[in-house]
Amino acid sequence: MRAYLAILSTALLLFSCGSEQTKDPVLSELTTQKDSLTKEYETIKSKLDSVQKEIVKLDSTRKLNQVAAVNAHRETFKHFIEVYGNVEAKENIQVYAETSGEILSILVDEGDDVKKGQLLLNIDAEVVRNNIKEVQSQLSLAKEIYNRQKRLWDKNIGSEVSYLEAKNRKENLESRLNTLNSQLDMANLKSPISGTVDKIFPKEGEMASPGMPLMRIINLGDMYIEADVSERYIGTVDKGTQVIAQFDALDLEIDTSIARTGQYINPNNRTFMARVNIQNPDDELKPNLLARLLIKDFQQDSAVVIESNLVQQTAEGKDYVYTLKSHKENTYKVKRKYITTGLSYDGKTHIKEGLKGDELVISKGARSVKEDQVVTLQQ
Repeated sequence: MRAYLAILSTALLLFSCGSEQTKDPVLSELTTQKDSLTKEYETIKSKLDSVQKEIVKLDSTRKLNQVAAVNAHRETFKHFIEVYGNVEAKENIQVYAETSGEILSILVDEGDDVKKGQLLLNIDAEVVRNNIKEVQSQLSLAKEIYNRQKRLWDKNIGSEVSYLEAKNRKENLESRLNTLNSQLDMANLKSPISGTVDKIFPKEGEMASPGMPLMRIINLGDMYIEADVSERYIGTVDKGTQVIAQFDALDLEIDTSIARTGQYINPNNRTFMARVNIQNPDDELKPNLLARLLIKDFQQDSAVVIESNLVQQTAEGKDYVYTLKSHKENTYKVKRKYITTGLSYDGKTHIKEGLKGDELVISKGARSVKEDQVVTLQQ
């Protein structure tokens, strides 16, 4: 194209050197061609200049940094403290033997549901029964002697000592009989709570002795979680505080609240106790199951929130973000916005000051731009 324009320029120059007074038909024809070529030259030159400007413009745009951006927005921001605790059953007991003897029969199996007062196990108490019979016989005689002594004493016959001795013997035998009956009752082990038989320790025929564990019974319907919370949250974590209990082993989440907090700071780890009551209708939860407690200590509605990784810091420790302001022809100017940050949770940060919630914040490329730089958005 440039060569063609050069030849055309030379030809026009030659034509211009000819005598304007010459009326030669050939020259006239050439003059006409010259005028036509001149117009064509001007048209081509104009197009060339336009294309050149477009190329310059495209090259200029291509050299601009490309960044990605997201919108700051308003939402309800919640912050949670994360602690761990163990699931406990309010009724989780071991039943112990209270008397000695051979275990004659076990009346329940592991996994059975039992009611409070239900008979669970029998221990041989033949010796106690024989003692009861012996004492009952002695007591019958002691009552007869006492009654006779009393009738005589009421008539002022006989000695007071004899009357008191008869009364004392009768009362001692009655007390001993009550003790033996209590021992007999101990031989018939009954459930102290309603729940499920989790473990039976002995077998039939084995010997039981006082203090020996016989069974473990658990009521899974009424459970709770206890966790240690740092003393720094003593002013925000209290009875009624919202809690989300998560159980990773069961892929389960339960909404609940703090039932009570401890009144004692553990000097070893500077924590206080927080208890959460939970229901267990399907018996999924088991004692000592690990639970993650998300305790809500802050909430603000319509808060300005951005991703935490968008926040940068100056050498002096001031927080800021880069935002975009519309410039011209699909370009933007970079603006640095200093901000005051609040709490952060789950990858998001609450912005207290510096943003209104409608800004375009640079999310990619923020490390390679500067104030008032013109950039374009990635498509």
